[in-house]
Amino acid sequence: MSTDFQNDGMARALSLQGLIPELAPPFVKTSPVRVPELNNVALTRRALAIIDHPDFQRLRQIRQLGPTHWVYPGAVHTRFEHSIGVYSCVRKYLLSLLQDSRFTAMVTEADLLSVLAAGLLHDLGHYPFAHSLEALHHKGEATPRHEELAGKIILGELGRSTGRCSPIASVIEKQWALEPRRVIRLISESRRSLPTPVDRVLKSVLSSTIDADKMDYLERDSIHLGVPYGRNYDRDRLLSSLRMNLQGDSIAVTEKGRVSAEIFVFCRYTMFSEVYWHHTVRSASVMMERALADVKRWSGEGTSELAETLLRFHDDGFVEWLYQTAPDGSRSRLILNGLIGGNRKLYKRVLTLGRSQIEPERREAFERVYGLETHRTSELEDRLRDLLSSRIGRTLREGEVLIDIPPRDKDALEDVEVLYEGRHPQSSRGLMLSEISRIMRAVGDDFARVVKKIRVFVSPDAAESLHADRTAEFESSLIDELRKVE
Repeated sequence: MSTDFQNDGMARALSLQGLIPELAPPFVKTSPVRVPELNNVALTRRALAIIDHPDFQRLRQIRQLGPTHWVYPGAVHTRFEHSIGVYSCVRKYLLSLLQDSRFTAMVTEADLLSVLAAGLLHDLGHYPFAHSLEALHHKGEATPRHEELAGKIILGELGRSTGRCSPIASVIEKQWALEPRRVIRLISESRRSLPTPVDRVLKSVLSSTIDADKMDYLERDSIHLGVPYGRNYDRDRLLSSLRMNLQGDSIAVTEKGRVSAEIFVFCRYTMFSEVYWHHTVRSASVMMERALADVKRWSGEGTSELAETLLRFHDDGFVEWLYQTAPDGSRSRLILNGLIGGNRKLYKRVLTLGRSQIEPERREAFERVYGLETHRTSELEDRLRDLLSSRIGRTLREGEVLIDIPPRDKDALEDVEVLYEGRHPQSSRGLMLSEISRIMRAVGDDFARVVKKIRVFVSPDAAESLHADRTAEFESSLIDELRKVE
């Protein structure tokens, strides 16, 4: 890269940093807030104006990992803490990217402020057990997506500010001098749908294989859950290697950051394998998913009305409301009996299916069940209830058999470009990480083949009755029933 081009880039980078107090050295005209682990996040007055807004403060009551705390006691950290952490990571990403003269020449003060605000607000639309309910969205149910709700809350169309105080959009306009709808687009729209290369680069900072959101939640979740998996990569090395890709529409890494990027991807893989989709966590998740599915069934609320209901509650309050509102004898009542009033009676698995299993009949059953929509999953659960009832000698109630099908929105792993920089910008070349890394290719393949599993769970009472019947013939009977799905 030419010296003149580098010098011009550095001068512009310093100019942009001088214009944006959020990118100044920490504690220069800022108020620090401390979040785990030993992280002091420097906050300006306008950042605090968003954080202190009632719609942002609501996130103090929304757990980051929903039902996971029933398995990992430390999983009680919140979307509030995570959102501040992501803001801090976005700041670090931008400071690194400003060392790239091509990026620096492309962006403006408004661009950098827009992605900082989007990072702070990216989870504003989260509600109790959002990921459990959003899983239904990928199975044919019209359920609220937190990214879309964030935009409505920012504009004051939903949330605690409606009719009471000025919305967050007013803070964005008056104190940040930004267009709120652009910030919303960076939160809610896919990268490919954004109209300009600069917006697509900024979106990749928030949502890509090596984004700031994942950097925060992998480490934060590991800290609170007491596991090492999300922290086993060289964070500083990855940050220092960030660049803009050759096409100019996404983040990339230099050759020096290749190994850090590989390990980052593998950290996410192990967190899903060992934590997020651990069978006991999936038990708690599918219990909540089924209880939440019933909200739409017996409330009659549309997606908008349901969103308003969900945003009124914190996690524990919502579970209590759901239990009290559910009709007597309903599936929700039965399931939630194991999750409220000091109870922790999680369902037990009686069958596991995966694409990597040796037996072809198990793989066939997996493929037949994997694509089922919610109503067809319920029909299949009814058939399994009849089968298991005949083996137990009593009639299992609706909700005593649950089939957990993992979300179908995480199959594809977006690639990462690795830059081999030459002395001049035009002499640089890029290769995709999957081309040069067996780890990247293996993780992409194994995520769908190994980590994703379908499990059949039964109530604790049914599991106890079935204990003596857990034979190879028992599993074969369940598999044969699942293979009948068309």
